[in-house]
Amino acid sequence: MTRKGPIWVVALAIAGVACSGGGATGRQDQAAPPTVTVTNSPTATPTGPLASLSPTAKATAKLPGKGTGKGDGSVSVPVPTGFPIPNLFTAAENKIGIYPDRIVMCTHAALSLAAVFQVNAADLNAYWEYVNNELGGIYGRRVEMHYADDNYGNTAGDVPQAYNECKARNPFILLGGIGFDQIPGVRTLAEQGHQLYIHHIAREDFSKKYSFSFFPSVETAGRRAAQWVLKAHPGQKIGVVYRASENWEPGHATFKDELAKNGVGLDADLPVDKNDTIYSTQISTLKTRKVKTVFLWENALTAVEIIRQAKAQSYFPQWVIFPFNLITDTLKGTTVSPIPLEGIAMWPAYRPGQTGGSYSSYAAEIKLFEAKHSKYASGKRDDITWMTWLGWHQMHSMLLACGKDCTRNRLVGLMQANLVKPVLGDCGFDFSKNGHVGGFDVNIFRVDEYGGTVGWSNVALCKRS
Repeated sequence: MTRKGPIWVVALAIAGVACSGGGATGRQDQAAPPTVTVTNSPTATPTGPLASLSPTAKATAKLPGKGTGKGDGSVSVPVPTGFPIPNLFTAAENKIGIYPDRIVMCTHAALSLAAVFQVNAADLNAYWEYVNNELGGIYGRRVEMHYADDNYGNTAGDVPQAYNECKARNPFILLGGIGFDQIPGVRTLAEQGHQLYIHHIAREDFSKKYSFSFFPSVETAGRRAAQWVLKAHPGQKIGVVYRASENWEPGHATFKDELAKNGVGLDADLPVDKNDTIYSTQISTLKTRKVKTVFLWENALTAVEIIRQAKAQSYFPQWVIFPFNLITDTLKGTTVSPIPLEGIAMWPAYRPGQTGGSYSSYAAEIKLFEAKHSKYASGKRDDITWMTWLGWHQMHSMLLACGKDCTRNRLVGLMQANLVKPVLGDCGFDFSKNGHVGGFDVNIFRVDEYGGTVGWSNVALCKRS
């Protein structure tokens, strides 16, 4: 099997979205990867909730949501004043990428692997199509979102090339799609280039000045996974299969540390390389040691292959993994019986067409997403596009709260003053601990049969321990 890493192109660290690392497949063509550009055309006259905002509006802005009771389908977003605004960016850097008529942003992501998930850049941009064409942009500015292919870092030049392609756009914000192994490299370049960088889950580095994440760190993810295993599966033998990588290792370490704090040791601690395709040795060890719960600290397609090979060896433990619909869509009914799956996620579960049960607390957001995805996108409606939608909705909310006179420094001040509010479906943020990482909560999923399909449902939402 030729293995590729999954994507999560939005990566935006401010909304719900995924946590996998790079795959092993090298690029077929070593030519420079293309930059996929999606430039939206705004309506000639702003319409929708933002249409009534004047250039001097300071009290509130409007964001699509579950409704104010006034029939406009929007919720108020306060535009705060009186909070500390840092002098992080110089006057020359402070308003790069934000103009009277547009806001320019750029996301690096594994676009070359998008076909694995049956999505394309236009699908990922459905939210901004909606904002530009129905809501009049952001304070009358259209949103230009560009996407640069980082190829999941499969070759040495992928990360710097994607960074340079985005930098050439002079973006107001540089955004990092999911990828434990790509984000640290881009983060280093962003720091050197004084780019405002908002990224997905990554290992901690508190020396950074210009980089921020609304998601839990790799370290927090490992810790929360251990806490869940201890709570849900007490007394069982525990094993770990983990990616041997400096960017994944911190989560492996915190998982073990959290177990040790509670007097629990590992019965199997088994590394895998990103280029591996056969896992019979690891599976045999787990089986021989009678491990009942396995934390699988790897990406989605690797997880599928390990679970498949374990099934072939008649080994059916409780797997705890990063949950993607791709996994349940591929393994189908066997993920319920005889293979139980649980997931640790930073986004709420999504199953197409389902808004009841464990999805009901954010049903309005699902309905809005599905309606606008049907209108503006052509690819598959799945958790990848759902997570991307949530990310862009959260970004929209933050930019509205920043106000018409938004700058990079003002945006950072909003985050660090904890004035960014979560949109429906997202967990809260707290930047007071270190100023750069705001996420500490996770969601717990479990595979079940619901609404006639096998997929992920929520067991617990926004848990801190």
